[in-house]
Amino acid sequence: MMIPTGRIFRLLATAFLFLAVLSWTVPAGARTTGKQARDVRFRFAFGALHGNAKTLKIEPVTDGLVLRSGDKLKMMIELRRKCFVYVIHVNSQNEVSMIFPYDLRLFTQDYEAGRRYYVPQGEAWFQLDDNPGKETFYLIAADQRLQDVEFAYSRYMAAEPAKRLQLASMVISEIQSLQEQQRASSEEPELLARDEGAQRGFERATGADPTDVAPLAVNISFDNLYSKTIAIEHR
Repeated sequence: MMIPTGRIFRLLATAFLFLAVLSWTVPAGARTTGKQARDVRFRFAFGALHGNAKTLKIEPVTDGLVLRSGDKLKMMIELRRKCFVYVIHVNSQNEVSMIFPYDLRLFTQDYEAGRRYYVPQGEAWFQLDDNPGKETFYLIAADQRLQDVEFAYSRYMAAEPAKRLQLASMVISEIQSLQEQQRASSEEPELLARDEGAQRGFERATGADPTDVAPLAVNISFDNLYSKTIAIEHR
């Protein structure tokens, strides 16, 4: 059966009008993908300063980056919406250090959106020492405090040196369990937009450096849980 040409044009015009009205009435956020619609929860910068006095440069620290003894490292965390951010370092000897928060009491005493938290604080930098190996950094963030991780780390810190290796494995196991939860619940949790004394692996730089890592920051967005592992080769 043939449909008159005029009727076809009227049907097409009606369809175009319906789609146009629909696009005007649907909220802008609903038209974006789930990844684009998420709000930024915090900004994170991780920079390395290396080279000699003539060729000194700063660059973002990414997984697999190769650095050498004497190179410096620094992070910046800036909250945009309330969440709890942790940074845990594990060196080649499986020694564990929670480098952020500086102290767990920070979460209840001095933790607010819009403020930049530098790791280490002020103009100090971490400096890679003479003990090469793999340096692993776990960046974790969640809507709620990670009580299991905090408890495992507190036990590790309170233990005698002979018992710490086993307890370090428990801390790492808790982190890996969270990472499994994240992978199971979300495929794309991240939005990227450029905008206690010495430890083995790295140590505090003896001199301050005014170089700011904040320009290296990326925006991190997630629903309930976020984690990222950054491993560098320290040679």
